[in-house]
Amino acid sequence: MLVATSIAAVYIALIALHTQAIHGDPPDTDRRRPRLATWLATWLATWLATREERRRGRVESAATQRLLAGALDQASYRAALTAMAAQDAANHPVELPNP
Repeated sequence: MLVATSIAAVYIALIALHTQAIHGDPPDTDRRRPRLATWLATWLATWLATREERRRGRVESAATQRLLAGALDQASYRAALTAMAAQDAANHPVELPNP
């Protein structure tokens, strides 16, 4: 709940900063605000992507540990990693340029 509230607050701040940048600031305001908004948006996107990568790493690690412990057979392990790869491909499709 606290994380969701923090993310919502950051988005509200980013929207406010972008609105000020679009409408133009009075001459005495800080001109670094649009750069700050860009930095915050980049940081938030990186943090969320890193968090998702860690989660996928934990899932893969758990499946590997179960395979090595004998709790999973090879077919089940391959099926689990295939499902994980399919989900990743759906979330992050690779786009190739047209030749």
